[in-house]
Amino acid sequence: MARGPVAAKPPYGGIAGVYDRWMAADRIPYEEWFAFTSRRFAEAGREVRSVVDICCGTGVTVRRLQEQGFGVTGVDASPEMLDIARRRAAPGTELVELVLPDERLARLGRFDAALMCFDGANYLTGEDALARTLGHIATALEPGGVVVFDLSTRLSFEAIAAMGGFGERFDDFGYTWDTRHEPGSAHYEYLVTLTDPDGREVARERHQQRWFDRDEVEAALTAAGFTGVAVHDNYGEQAAGPRTRRDTWSARLP
Repeated sequence: MARGPVAAKPPYGGIAGVYDRWMAADRIPYEEWFAFTSRRFAEAGREVRSVVDICCGTGVTVRRLQEQGFGVTGVDASPEMLDIARRRAAPGTELVELVLPDERLARLGRFDAALMCFDGANYLTGEDALARTLGHIATALEPGGVVVFDLSTRLSFEAIAAMGGFGERFDDFGYTWDTRHEPGSAHYEYLVTLTDPDGREVARERHQQRWFDRDEVEAALTAAGFTGVAVHDNYGEQAAGPRTRRDTWSARLP
C-alpha cells in the first residue's frame, strides 16, 4: 500500500538516529576542536573544571569533555538528539532541552567555561538572538570564565548555496539537501530529506541558519561583558581572514 506524504519534523527530529554515522569522525575533526578548546581553557582567568556544552547534539563533545575530567552540562533544542546524548554521556549527566535564546540558560548554574560547536550559533536567526544568547552565557559563567564557539561564514554559506541540491547514499540510508536563500539577506534555509535503502522518503526537515558579520559578533561579545575577544580560522591558531569558512571565536570574562 502506498504511503502518504511524510510530515516535516523539527531540525534533527528525523536525522538524529543516523547523525553520528553521517557526521563520522572522518568528516568532523573532533581532535582539532578539542585541542583548540584546551588551549583556550588554559588561557582562561581561572581553572576550568565545569563546562556548559551548548548545542551538544548527540553528546560526542559532552562525553569527550567528561573523559578529560570536566563536569559537563549539555544543552540542545532537539529531544531526539538529547535521547542519544543520554546514552552516551556519563550516568547522571544533566542534559537540558532549550530552544535558544532562552533566559533559563543563564540559570543552569555557574560554569568555568561554555562551548558551542559545529554551527550551533548559526541557528540563532532571530532578532538579537546571538547577542541575547551571549548575554545568557555570560551570566552563567564565573568571573574569568571563557567561551568558545564557531560560526560558518558568509563564504561557507555561499559555497553550499552554489551547489544547489545534492545528496549522498550510505548503506542503510540516504539524504538530499536543497538550499534556499532569501536574496539580499544573511538567512538561508536548508530542506533535508532522509530516505531508506530503497530511496523512499522517511523524514523531512527544514533548517534555518544565517551568517554573521564579524563586527556584529564582536560587538555582541563586548556588550555581554567579554574581553580578550579573538577570532581564529577553523579551530587553528591562524587569525580568521577573508577566505575563512568557519570563524572560531573565543573570549573571557574579566
